[in-house]
Amino acid sequence: MAEKTVLFDALSDPAKHTALVGFAKFYIEKYYNEGLDLLAQIDVSGHVADINQWLIDNDSFLKEEKLDGLVADRGDNMAALLVALKAPFTANGQPETPWNTWFKDEIGQAQHGR
Repeated sequence: MAEKTVLFDALSDPAKHTALVGFAKFYIEKYYNEGLDLLAQIDVSGHVADINQWLIDNDSFLKEEKLDGLVADRGDNMAALLVALKAPFTANGQPETPWNTWFKDEIGQAQHGR
């Protein structure tokens, strides 16, 4: 039987923290390598811009400092973005679908127009 999944808002506080850390790792990797256009299209409230500004302002931080700082300083923005993404999580805060797989699936479904 498959494990029950829930949206970010329904997670316990420790599971929310786990979800934020996992998403922050994914976000930082995409920010520096592939870009976040997909997330920016989903985000209608400016959370991606706030998160990206923090990354620009703290570009000299080491990798772990960026991760810890992003979760601490922009955790509210990231939580709101996770709510907007409507991605399902297991009860312990792990995404039902690994973030890189989710990203590839969403890119494949995105409208491509001119």
